[in-house]
Amino acid sequence: MAGLQLNIDWKSNRRAIAYCLVAAIGALCYGYDTIYYTGIQGMPWFAKDYGEKNADGSYSLGTSFLSLSASIIYVGELVGAIAAAPINDFFGRRAVFLSASLCIVVGAIVQVCSFGSDPVFYVSRVLIGLGVGQFTATCLMYIGEVAPSAIRGPALMCFQFMQSISQLVGACVNQGTQSIASAQSYRIPMCLLVVLPGVMLLCLPFTPESPVWYMYKGKREQAIKALRKINRSSRDYDPSADIQAIDDQVQMEREMAKDATWLSLVTDPIERRKLFYACGAMFVQQINGIQFWYTYGVVFAQSIGVADPFTINTIIYVLQIITVGVAVVLGNKIKRRTNLLLCSTGIFVSLIAVGGLGTTRSPEGTFGRGIGIGIVVLAYINIIFYNFSIGTLSYSIASEMSVGRNRNKITACAMGVFFLTVWLMVFTSPYMYYTGNLGPMIGFVYGGTTLFLLAYSWFCVGETAGRSNAEIERLFQDKVPVRQWATYVIPSDDVAVMKKQGTEDEQIEMA
Repeated sequence: MAGLQLNIDWKSNRRAIAYCLVAAIGALCYGYDTIYYTGIQGMPWFAKDYGEKNADGSYSLGTSFLSLSASIIYVGELVGAIAAAPINDFFGRRAVFLSASLCIVVGAIVQVCSFGSDPVFYVSRVLIGLGVGQFTATCLMYIGEVAPSAIRGPALMCFQFMQSISQLVGACVNQGTQSIASAQSYRIPMCLLVVLPGVMLLCLPFTPESPVWYMYKGKREQAIKALRKINRSSRDYDPSADIQAIDDQVQMEREMAKDATWLSLVTDPIERRKLFYACGAMFVQQINGIQFWYTYGVVFAQSIGVADPFTINTIIYVLQIITVGVAVVLGNKIKRRTNLLLCSTGIFVSLIAVGGLGTTRSPEGTFGRGIGIGIVVLAYINIIFYNFSIGTLSYSIASEMSVGRNRNKITACAMGVFFLTVWLMVFTSPYMYYTGNLGPMIGFVYGGTTLFLLAYSWFCVGETAGRSNAEIERLFQDKVPVRQWATYVIPSDDVAVMKKQGTEDEQIEMA
């Protein structure tokens, strides 16, 4: 990941920036949906409509409902990400944006109109997931294809930053509506979900198709028109160099595709290593249990007796925005391995500490005020370590490891692993917390799973700063151990070839 470029002529690139922002609506949808649902789970009227009546007359959400309603969206996201591939290939990126927006709008309407029906509510979550999955598989691709080289790095890195902003907005909306003494307390956040895809639908007629897709379809003139539209803010823009670079890249990828097979991911040790590293990055990003804080943060805070769980949840996303922003700015200034090893250790220690505090629960199931505060502080520490390290770096690592002839296949596998891991963590958390009666001692479980992150950081993460895709491919071909990636020198006879191929790779880099 390159460091943030601050010497950019934003004025000459304002059109391209605008189109990148349209694509970033997908990140906003993902972030908002994740967080507003975290909040409404803790609202009394939501529990009354979708929960179970307790002996004392109060209402609470059942473990099965919590687990299924929160996790089933990731099934939809997995299907949506898979479905996005043929739509991208045959109809283009704008078609995916249209399909994704419609899925979210329809899903949001169905959700609002479910009126306490669990099956209908589950259907709405799947529909929303289908849209979010399509966005996830396409938005970064589109940004990488339309952003001029001067802004491509910052545009790609700020994608997660935009996601964090929408999460903060969602947390603030929940905090603002949770005190309403009616079902509107949770329906308002639900209704607001249609705003973002609605804006996308309004912007799509004015948004150009990816010139890369046009070139894949042999539509050279349309590609040139798209490039001119994207770069209209630059008075002296000449599309000749860009169109040639795209053409070279398309031809190169078509040649590589001849040797690309699913079987080679298993039988070829080099391709298998790439697959393991790319999928591993997305696996360890979630296996540490971070979704427990994000998905169940409010109800978890309520269970340990925190006075204002919605404020606690809002603070989490303020910290996330600050941390992600710092991580983006620092870029390569901190070595990747060092970052991951130190922050992974911090995640591990904070989770074990949460588990330790969880053992102080009284026979009545309550915690002292000081214990509750301590757990919340440790949660904040966990969030900071996560977002400064694997939370920000995993997408970049997975992209960089997906080099060579099987790039698209490896990327697809990595995204599949991501959604499956998220689903697993979200689905099992309520059962461990409530049915298994672990409570905050669940920190011991996630502390244990964080050892996967530590092991991955040590054995599978190498330094790629300043390396082109072609050079990373050569590191794999030469079977260089990851601890030597930073210092390994490519044989001088290959330097010119690597530089040429690397330049072609970087022209339309897909994250």
